[in-house]
Amino acid sequence: MNKLAMEIESILFTANKPVKVKQLAEALDATAEQIATAIQELVTARKDSGVLVLQKDDQIQMATNPVTSPVVKQFLEAELRSRLTDSSLETLAIIAYKQPISKAAIEAIRGVNCQYAIRHLQMRGLIERVGSDDDKRLILYRTTLEFMKHMGLKDMKELPDFAELTAKVKIPNDIIPEQPAADGTAAPADNLQATDKDPVTPASTPQ
Repeated sequence: MNKLAMEIESILFTANKPVKVKQLAEALDATAEQIATAIQELVTARKDSGVLVLQKDDQIQMATNPVTSPVVKQFLEAELRSRLTDSSLETLAIIAYKQPISKAAIEAIRGVNCQYAIRHLQMRGLIERVGSDDDKRLILYRTTLEFMKHMGLKDMKELPDFAELTAKVKIPNDIIPEQPAADGTAAPADNLQATDKDPVTPASTPQ
């Protein structure tokens, strides 16, 4: 492994969060092409180790190898669940499988106001806001590299099969998902049921 690849590896390990290629180029006084070459060398060198190098768009981060995911998931799921409510986990699952997705679409699926859950997931760094190519005014949500790290995923295609996953989920009796309107948006807020389990005000009251 050459010196530049080693330096990138050290920065990624120290940062413990996604780092942009531009940041690496500036920090190491190298061109984007040199950084890209070094990253590929680092990816190859670490492909059979317990820690891999993930790349999503222009962001790079170190993460555990999917081969070790059973034990890592067992450890992290307990940690993640201790920090997230059932409501936040449900919202995160919807975003993971439907991304990019709008707040209105999430609420149409869950049948409750998801503003608190979305804000909570953003604070945890598990989801992020992105724009829409079709409507510049529309805000969409998607998962982050931090989410992949927590789930022990090398690629989002490695998410469990949705049908298999949902077959194991028991939907609480007090949650009755509303039907989305013809345009795919959620029904008016006053029709939403205040069944969100997060410790906030009733769902119909904006935060």
